[in-house]
Order: sequence, then C-alpha cells, then structure tokens
Amino acid sequence: MKKLICIVLAAVALAAAPAANAQLRFGAKLGANFSNLSWDNAKSLDFKGTSLANFTGGLTAEWIFIAGFGVDASVMYTAKGTKYEIGDNVMGDAFESLFGTKEAVTNTIHYIEVPINLKYKLQIPVVEDIVIPFIYAGPSFAFKVGESIKGLGETVQNAGNIIKNKGFDVAINLGIGVEIIKHVDLAVQYGWGLGTASEIGFGDVVNFSKAKTGAWTITLGYMF
Repeated sequence: MKKLICIVLAAVALAAAPAANAQLRFGAKLGANFSNLSWDNAKSLDFKGTSLANFTGGLTAEWIFIAGFGVDASVMYTAKGTKYEIGDNVMGDAFESLFGTKEAVTNTIHYIEVPINLKYKLQIPVVEDIVIPFIYAGPSFAFKVGESIKGLGETVQNAGNIIKNKGFDVAINLGIGVEIIKHVDLAVQYGWGLGTASEIGFGDVVNFSKAKTGAWTITLGYMF
C-alpha cells in the first residue's frame, strides 16, 4: 500500500510541474457499472453472486503535460455490489430466516470514489481534431457513504448481522477510450478490487467468507 501511494504522489507531483505546452482541462462524466463480489471460498460454501448494474457520475480533471502523456483524476459517486444465490446449508438457513429468501438478496454498496490514472493519448495529426484514442491505468480509492441490503425487494434493517460491508476499498483500474471532437470522452474500464469489500458471517464471531469487488464501467464525459 505504501508503495502504491508513493507512485500516485509521484505522478501527481509530475503533473503539478507541467511543461509549457501542458493542457489542463475539467469536465463531468456519467455512466454505468456492472459489478460483482468475488468470494474467497464460495465453492465450498455453495453460494455465488451475480452482477448488478448501477449508476456512476461525477467530476474529472485531466493534465496532459508531454507527448500525449498525463494524469487524470476524478471524484465520482458509484455503487457496486452483488445478488446472492445461497445453497441449502447453515448460511442459506440464516439468509432465509433474515431476508425471507436465499436467492433474491441484493447487496449494494454506495461509494465516493477517487480514481487517479496515468493516461496516454495517441494524437495522430491527420485525425486528432476528430478522434483521439487513449488508454489509462491507476488506483482508485473508494469511501463508503451508504449501503442498501434487500431481501425480496425490501430493505432489511439488521442485515449487518450477516453481511458486513467495509468502509474503504482500493482497486486498480485499466481502461481504454476515445476522445471525439476534442470534448466528448467515451471510455470503458475494468477495476480489480485489492482489499476486502464485504464479509459474510454471524455477528462478530464467525466470518464464513470475504469478498473483493470487480466492476466493468462505461462512462461518457464532456471536457471543457
């Protein structure tokens, strides 16, 4: 974690002292993500999660400081989670008792997420006024601001007795996109969660499984 933070700070410092022809722009973007939680021992516990589709949106800034290389950073609202499918076991019995079902339980975690990416824009002189492809990669830091755990479509107030969502998560994002007519950005990325985002267990005593996030995200942005 310390090495990752040092790399991020170094990238930001490099962007803060740009060359004379550097470009600094701001914008906004909206999109959708398709996320799931990957559990460490789901097979042995006979359960799985299926993807959920959620909204994402926020503000972004881009520094391109030399030969198409630069940094972008955003502050985004995003939601990630999963829909559980539980087998006939002690955990399934607990889910049915609390949620009224073993298969229609959804867990949505709401975040304010701060991705910071290294970015490269392939500027081709003949077409760069129309289209510029780009790639990017970097960490994102997600801070939980809420959660919604539902069984049969109804919010369950004491779901934290079984499902425990963590307050902070870190992921690594890798994405590609295209800039259209200098202002419109269309991008798709995948984010690999590095830490534990959620746990399943009974109270504070037994933790059956821990999960990391994984999410595909599609965004459409406008840069000023």
